[in-house]
Amino acid sequence: MKSVTEVCLFGSLRKVLGDLYDLPLRMDLNTPTPLPEVLKSLKIPFNMVKVAMVNHRAVSKDSTIHPGDRVSLFPKEYLVFADWKDFRFQS
Repeated sequence: MKSVTEVCLFGSLRKVLGDLYDLPLRMDLNTPTPLPEVLKSLKIPFNMVKVAMVNHRAVSKDSTIHPGDRVSLFPKEYLVFADWKDFRFQS
């Protein structure tokens, strides 16, 4: 089932990629897709992302994005709260 997935960018991600896209980004996903593939399809360098959230919850870098999810991406300059420690992306 095809559904629009919304991708919100923050900080330097917004500054760098906001000129390329209308924000928030909207993409059609037909099937569940690994987060790294979503980033690749949007030309977002994996090493620029510090924390990702899906539907308002921090997720690991190998999480799967489902059609209709809301994804938020935070760059390295954002402070990471202690409860997000296990979800920090390593570059």
